[in-house]
Formats: sequence, structure tokens, C-alpha cells
Amino acid sequence: MREALRNLVKQAICIKYTLPYNNIERSCFSQKDDFCLGNEDHNDISKIIYNGIIEHAVNEYHIDYDNLLLEQRKVITQKIRYNRDDSDDVKQKYGFYGEVLIDLILRCLFQTKVLLARGYLYSIVDNSEIKGFDAFHLMKNKNEVNELWLGEAKFYVDYKKPITDVLEKLNISFSKKYLNINLLAIIDNVNNLTTSSEEIDELVKEFNENPEINLGELVSNRKIKIVYPVMIAYKSHKDYNDSIKKCINHIKEKYISNPCLLSSEVEYSLFFIFFPLNEVSNIKKKVIEWIENHEPLI
Repeated sequence: MREALRNLVKQAICIKYTLPYNNIERSCFSQKDDFCLGNEDHNDISKIIYNGIIEHAVNEYHIDYDNLLLEQRKVITQKIRYNRDDSDDVKQKYGFYGEVLIDLILRCLFQTKVLLARGYLYSIVDNSEIKGFDAFHLMKNKNEVNELWLGEAKFYVDYKKPITDVLEKLNISFSKKYLNINLLAIIDNVNNLTTSSEEIDELVKEFNENPEINLGELVSNRKIKIVYPVMIAYKSHKDYNDSIKKCINHIKEKYISNPCLLSSEVEYSLFFIFFPLNEVSNIKKKVIEWIENHEPLI
């Protein structure tokens, strides 16, 4: 990962606090403390997303860093959903803004390592958003246990819809069937992995010996812990703390109306990353403008 990009992320995004904090409780769905991020200049967020598209989409070892602009044009054509003929309204709804953001936040603020860059899962023929988890990362915790971080990213003006969408998907996300499908996608791209571990190598080996094995079930029986970071980036209200409280309250309302959302076939640890921003539409508009004009990268 480019050091200039890493430095930009660290300078532009800060962890204001974790939940619980003062009178703000953490999400009732979270098994770990939730993180609340801050940013002063929304133009920096546009820079982060625009510059992070390449490394989000492809393995850093496959990037020609001497020809970054050409590499970016290839990625935008082949590895993410982007059509110059789409209207600005459609372009604003693309999913890559949030996906790039969570990828860089996990790397730079949580020190995870990318397992598989998301662009390898993109289908040019389908020309649609990639289904499945939005980030595939690895990290070893303090007890030397490997954690597979399966991220979810939402980047909307309003906070309610993305939270509702994520919570309603929980039972699907943590079924052994769904996990198995996503792990099969990783194994299918074993030659494109950015990093790996003995546990991942063992999964690949066991699959090659028995292709009908359920990888989701295998992971749940192995020393691989599933961590589910959910980033909700959204339009901030005037008061930062109030912006966070509104998310927590909405999550509580969803839980009260449907407590069965907590059920799961797979043991996992979930936490939220709340990121209120002064601008949302303008951040995306600036990224679109730079893509269209082939703005130089840092």
C-alpha cells in the first residue's frame, strides 16, 4: 500500500471515541466496542476513495506503481462497477465508495491485512455490484488466534436504510451456506491472495482433497475467528454525539421489533464503525469528477 495513501487516511480520519462513551451505549448487536470516526475536511475523504480504488480492487503485488493512472483506468474498466454513460444519480449509488473506505480504514486504523482484493470477484459480463462481503481481511489477535474479518460497508445520506439492510441480512450473512460461498470465492482466487496464513492454507488443502466439504462449517470448527465490522458512513447532524445516538437508537428499535436477528449458525464477533460526515453527495461527486478527468494520483 502506498505510504502517501496510508498517511492521508491517518491524517484525515480519527477515532473520536469508542462505545460505550459517556451516556451513549454500544449497539445491542455488538460483541466488541463500536468505533466512532471523525473527519474535518470532506475533500480528504474524496481523495482517499479516489486514490484507494486501485489497491481496493487488486493485489498490491500486481500493481505497476510507476504507471498508477493507467492502472487505475484498467481497474475502473475491469474491476469495479463504473459506467461513464450512467447518469450522475446512478453513479452516486455505486457501492465502491463505501467498499474502498472500509478497506482503507481497516488497514490503516485497525492494522488488518488484506486477504483478497475485491476486484477479483467482479464480473464484467454481469456489470453489477459484487455480491458477498465487502472486505476480506486477516488479523492475528493478542492471543495469536487468526481472525477473518468479513466487512460490510454502507455509504448513504440517511443512516436508517443502511442499518436496516445490514441487520436484516445478519441471519443470511452468518449462515454456514453463505459463509461457504464466500470462502469458495476466496479459494477460487487463491493465486490472487495478498496475504495468507497456515489456517487458510489448510482450508485450501482440505477443499482440494474434498471439494464437497462445507468450508463455513469447517471454519466454525477451526481456530479461525470470524469478525464482522460494519461501517455506516452517513450525513452527520449538527451535533456529532447526536448523530451517533440516532444510529444506536435505530439499532435498538430494530432489535426490539425483531430480536431473532441475533440468531446465527456461525460464531462471530460484530461491531459497528460509525462515520458521520458533513458531506456525502459532494464527496461522491468529487470522486466522479476526478475519475472522468483522470486526475493524477498521490
